[in-house]
Amino acid sequence: MPINLEQFAQQFSPECIQVCKVYDWTTNVVSLTQDITFTFPTGSLTGITVTQVNCSISLLECAEDGPRRDIECMVGDQTVTLQAVTLSKTIQVILEAIGTNAAGAQVTVLSNPVLITASEEVILCAPEGTTVCCNQTQNDFNICRVGAFTQTGDTITATVSLRICQSIVVTFEVILEVAARFCQPRPEIICEEECPVDVFPPQCPTIFPVM
Repeated sequence: MPINLEQFAQQFSPECIQVCKVYDWTTNVVSLTQDITFTFPTGSLTGITVTQVNCSISLLECAEDGPRRDIECMVGDQTVTLQAVTLSKTIQVILEAIGTNAAGAQVTVLSNPVLITASEEVILCAPEGTTVCCNQTQNDFNICRVGAFTQTGDTITATVSLRICQSIVVTFEVILEVAARFCQPRPEIICEEECPVDVFPPQCPTIFPVM
């Protein structure tokens, strides 16, 4: 059905709103493999034969670490100035130990949380004054797996492999009059800084070499 602009104007009026404008939005993956020693509540593993271990992860904090760095990147066929932003992350890991006690019953014991840190550099449109925020996305892409492990008393040392997908948003508070539609994050930009290449001076082919 055609839109009647006159009726539309009578029912709606322009609105001025103060919002956080999104300058950039992308996703990024942090993945690592690390040997971690987990402690369990005192005596909780006494007499327990551990047969299986699982782990769970959560992103507790993701904050900007250090100054931003301007970097020129080729996006499509255009050269644009973007910012290389270092993000430092604090990840909580909890180990779940499953085993049998002396009576042959199956028991499950959770370790005390362990905090690990990781940092990475992400290419963003993040000019001075904007705020960079990142959060863990909630989906099946986030994993935590345990490889080899050894038990000593109430501690277990395990090789943990984890992967967390993050949503990274760059914002700045503005006052707008807008018409809107839903957005989606863009693909990640990988910008390799290359060594400079020697450029020869322009030649004069009309006079040399003479064929």
